[in-house]
Amino acid sequence: MNIPMLFRSYESREVQPRCKIWEAARATSAAPTFFKRIEIGRAQPFVDGGIGRNNPSWVVLDEASTLFGARPIGCLVSIGTGQVEAVGIKRPGFFHQIAPTDVVDALRAIATDCEDTHERMQRLFTQLPRTYFRLNVDQGMQRMKPSEWEILSRVEAHTAQYLRRNEIDEKMALLGRIITVPKAGLRIEQLGTKGPKF
Repeated sequence: MNIPMLFRSYESREVQPRCKIWEAARATSAAPTFFKRIEIGRAQPFVDGGIGRNNPSWVVLDEASTLFGARPIGCLVSIGTGQVEAVGIKRPGFFHQIAPTDVVDALRAIATDCEDTHERMQRLFTQLPRTYFRLNVDQGMQRMKPSEWEILSRVEAHTAQYLRRNEIDEKMALLGRIITVPKAGLRIEQLGTKGPKF
């Protein structure tokens, strides 16, 4: 079972490991085949949450419900790392010869998980169009591989181009106004559903 662990900097009734900021950063970036997993205290080893929660919007809603109970939702912003092609992760090649089959399958699953979650969130917030926002570069990232960390300048260029688009500029301006002067929407339980069980 893939249960996420939240490293909180605020009080919570949930059991959580005590850790330093660098340990939390290492745990959340421990992507298999690229970085080693990390053990914090006596807890089980941690790996990157992207394996099962690459888009953690449902986790955020569940946490907000636990923390704030019946308080209405003001705004939820989901920030992606660029759309990728699900078919972009193929089995042939040296990487896949040395990587375990389950890791290859997990990486392929990540490629579709983000947008699937986004679509479910859009349906959930259909009646509240000014409450849920998704920002995600939709062109240019498809051919980039997880191992191509050295080409950050291309990521920066695609992101800058995405932000210059009129519809994105308008969305950012609207988002800024909503965050500055939030208007309460529905409570989580009024949305009619809870997050999926994993």
